[in-house]
Amino acid sequence: MSIYTAMRAGVSGLSANSSALATIADNIANVNTVGYKRTSVDFSALVNAQNSNTTYNAGGVLPSTRTQISLQGSLEQSRSPTDLAISGEGFFIVGQSSSQLTDGAGVLFTRAGSFTVDAAGYMVNAQGLYLQGWPVNSNGTVVSSPTSLSAIEPINIAGVGGLAEPTETVAINANLQSSQTAYDPLSQGVYDVGDLATGTITAHFESSLEVFDSLGAARTIAMGFLKTGPNTWQVEAYSRPATNAPGNAGGRLAEGTITFNTDGTVASVTGTIASAFNINWAASTGAAAQPLTLNLSSGLTQFANNYGVTSVVADGVPPGDLVGLVIEGDGNLTAQFSNGRSRALYQIPLATFTNPNGLQADAGSAFRTTLESGLYNINASNAGGAGRIQSGVLEGSNVDLAAEFTSLITTQRAYSASSRIITTADEMLEELLRIKR
Repeated sequence: MSIYTAMRAGVSGLSANSSALATIADNIANVNTVGYKRTSVDFSALVNAQNSNTTYNAGGVLPSTRTQISLQGSLEQSRSPTDLAISGEGFFIVGQSSSQLTDGAGVLFTRAGSFTVDAAGYMVNAQGLYLQGWPVNSNGTVVSSPTSLSAIEPINIAGVGGLAEPTETVAINANLQSSQTAYDPLSQGVYDVGDLATGTITAHFESSLEVFDSLGAARTIAMGFLKTGPNTWQVEAYSRPATNAPGNAGGRLAEGTITFNTDGTVASVTGTIASAFNINWAASTGAAAQPLTLNLSSGLTQFANNYGVTSVVADGVPPGDLVGLVIEGDGNLTAQFSNGRSRALYQIPLATFTNPNGLQADAGSAFRTTLESGLYNINASNAGGAGRIQSGVLEGSNVDLAAEFTSLITTQRAYSASSRIITTADEMLEELLRIKR
């Protein structure tokens, strides 16, 4: 009977608009939720089979929920460098615990990037989900996989300690005075290797420089220069105090001969000081043997000016403590140390989907894969169709409050209209019952 089908159509209208009202309520409630994706209800008509052209059986309406996951929310500045947002496609890969993910088990995807470092050193967002990343090896390489979760792990910086780097190369810019009278072995004794280190013969010019050993401790190395000919100098490098490197008398480390051209530039450097040499630190220092290269061929001159050191350029740094984290646009999570050095710890990957709107919503503004979404593809930031990670930025909700309030009014009217269908059908049935009386 058409009256009954009309009543059922009205009931389906009440149910459908109730679902629509629920999604609108969720959207309005989460208008300020980071990474929230708006949900809407699409209506489709239910069509019943018609027995004849003279009567009509109402079918009603069927609601279908749809989440607009692919629609990006506005990007808003944040003061925290660990707040992350994705400009473009992709999702952060997160886990519900700090355990290692296995393929397909426990993995979630989110764009809610309000990450902080918890007490255990893990990076978690405001919803308590653990950010995953590719570890960066000590040589700076990353082992990645576009389809497997086995290469990623929860990001943890608890084990990042101080950073020290031993000195490996020293470049010296200095002038040796050309007017210096050459050393006279007849009146002052024959020069033997090591005499400058032991102090048996006083160097014409001596300069000290600072290097860092394998433990980051500052060590002093002195260099003595003795002019033995018009354009020839003997040079020795020695440790100060000598007991820090007791292998040779006076703490001697290396020695050689420097020959200058007539224009004051270096013609040649010979001897052990011309190439890398090992500093065997005393056992009491606790430091490992240290290879060191002194670049004397490009920075030394022999002019008529006075003795002087213009500059000493050396690598190596003293110990430094972790002072901050920086996330680059390529997704590299870099630790910064108080000694001015930095080191990449992880690379944050992004997951992309053929149909992101097919993902299933989960708690904490996260999503799970479904047959409709397709399998994930894992890429570095700004590669393989993935967007670019921005630090100090958060993606806001993609809810348009004005549109929601408009939908709220139309849904309310539609609900009232559906209730009127039921009321009218009830009145018609009541009228039908009166016919018997």
